[in-house]
Amino acid sequence: MKIDTSRFGTVDIEEEQVFTFPMGILGFAKCKRFVVIDHTEESPFKWLQSLDEGGLAFIITDPLFFRPDYHIKLRRSELAMLEPIVEDDLVVSVIMTIPENPQDMSANLMAPVIFNMGNRRGIQHVLTNSDYPVKYFALRKREQDAVAAQAVPENPK
Repeated sequence: MKIDTSRFGTVDIEEEQVFTFPMGILGFAKCKRFVVIDHTEESPFKWLQSLDEGGLAFIITDPLFFRPDYHIKLRRSELAMLEPIVEDDLVVSVIMTIPENPQDMSANLMAPVIFNMGNRRGIQHVLTNSDYPVKYFALRKREQDAVAAQAVPENPK
């Protein structure tokens, strides 16, 4: 099928590439069908492009790229819309916001997007009882960690 997008022009999509989000994405409940498009081959970022609204696309990435300790716990009932579930088929991504100054890019760690690769369903799930922020400033945190690592004195021998 062909889809018209504002970012990529007309794109050819195979039906088996389509993910169905029964509840849509937060704030976009009417958009149920999405496809994942690579930003570039070597980039850690991808686009979650709506098939229902050609002008709607989100930048997504693996949260482990910025937060190697990112770990979410979900009850089976919270994943009901992804059924049937094989754990190895689940992929977690987060939506990025990239403003004019890329140093201010942030990841929404509180509401990850979960894909079931087995049946091509997806959900965005808001974590409860979590300390993860809606705006995790990914590059700032990396810079802070690098500065902190440089400030640690070496052990004398």
